[in-house]
Amino acid sequence: MRSLLRSPNRIVALALGVAFAGYAVFAALTARPLLFALFAIAATALVVAALLGIAAARIANIVAGTAWLVLGYAGLFLVGTEFNVLRLGAIGEVVLFAAATVHLAVGLGARRDVAALPRPEA
Repeated sequence: MRSLLRSPNRIVALALGVAFAGYAVFAALTARPLLFALFAIAATALVVAALLGIAAARIANIVAGTAWLVLGYAGLFLVGTEFNVLRLGAIGEVVLFAAATVHLAVGLGARRDVAALPRPEA
């Protein structure tokens, strides 16, 4: 468990994976099956990647961040139209862009070997 909490990539993948699972439950309760499926798959992939290791978590963060960025950008043009199949509003778009920013900042910018560093002697 300690190595899980020593890597920013693993922490973000786990934290946002759990948050997306909660959002998936909300989407299921509000009868939005496509949104539920999207966030349930993303949550599962992020949690599994966080548990697998730093490299998997880093790749998952980059892929998820890119997906949220593309989905958020496309959604800007779809809000209020009949093509908005996910039924996302303006707040949902803001959440997608915020998640994309966090995923990409950590996936591309965080050290990749933090958990592999030896602990200093106390």
